[in-house]
Amino acid sequence: MTLSYQTRIMASALVMLIVLCLVMAALWTPKSDRTVKVMDLLFVLDITQSMDVQDAEIDGNSATRLEWAKYFTKKTLVDLPCGSHVGLAAFSESRSLVLMNPVEVCRNYHDLIQMIEKINGAMAWALSSEVSKAAFTAIKQAKLIEPKPSIVFITDGHESPPLHKTLRTKFRGTVGEITGVFVGVGGSDLLPIPKHDLEGNDVGFWQVNDVLHQDVYASSRGDQSEQNANKARTEHLSSQKKAHLTSLAAMIGFDYVASPTKSKKLVKTIEKIAKTRDQIVNYDWSPWLASGALLLLVLVYLPFQFGRRL
Repeated sequence: MTLSYQTRIMASALVMLIVLCLVMAALWTPKSDRTVKVMDLLFVLDITQSMDVQDAEIDGNSATRLEWAKYFTKKTLVDLPCGSHVGLAAFSESRSLVLMNPVEVCRNYHDLIQMIEKINGAMAWALSSEVSKAAFTAIKQAKLIEPKPSIVFITDGHESPPLHKTLRTKFRGTVGEITGVFVGVGGSDLLPIPKHDLEGNDVGFWQVNDVLHQDVYASSRGDQSEQNANKARTEHLSSQKKAHLTSLAAMIGFDYVASPTKSKKLVKTIEKIAKTRDQIVNYDWSPWLASGALLLLVLVYLPFQFGRRL
């Protein structure tokens, strides 16, 4: 159907009037109170040296596990509802150290991003990687914060020194008191672990004789020396330890998500396990109103300009 010139002029004038009203509303509409479901979260990033293995991917490009962890954390912050509170912690040795107590995610987004950017392997205070104990201490730290946050623990699950099959550290807390999720990072292939000195300088890769390949108890058992000698010596190599993270998650009542590709998937998992609370926030409608005005302009004038060029 072909519209007459006069009809097109009237339609354009009407659209412009609507656009003008939307722009004025975007400028002058006051914020309104709105009740939203918000969460309190503590992101714990593994900064041990196995996280420097380059088997992750960011936008089609190869990246280290720690680079992916930082990138994915920033993407997740964007998908969290305003009013949620997020804190940051780093894990090295056997402890999770809180770097930033939970703050409101939207008002403090840039501060959170700056803190995430500063997290790196040079911050590690020891060379061991005791993931289980670090998860336990993260729970202890979370219990000291009010309101108590859920934990998002991003790690490859590599324990160094290795754990004994039965003589493992037991969780002494109450399962479910602090909820959380392990976010696994890393591939399934065993790859060399980059080695750094205490100043963060690259000094090659960890070699087979640089690390323990059995737990301390098994290594000290003289009657098992032949059995230990026949075991594969692969602790200087690293992959995502999915079985270990699944077992650890079951022990402490966490969920486990292996190598998520979309941050919204993680947010949905967090929403299922986190203790949400209602919060009244001042909601700003101006972005929606301005977007509507822009959309109307595009729908009306873009086809017209395109038709003229044709």
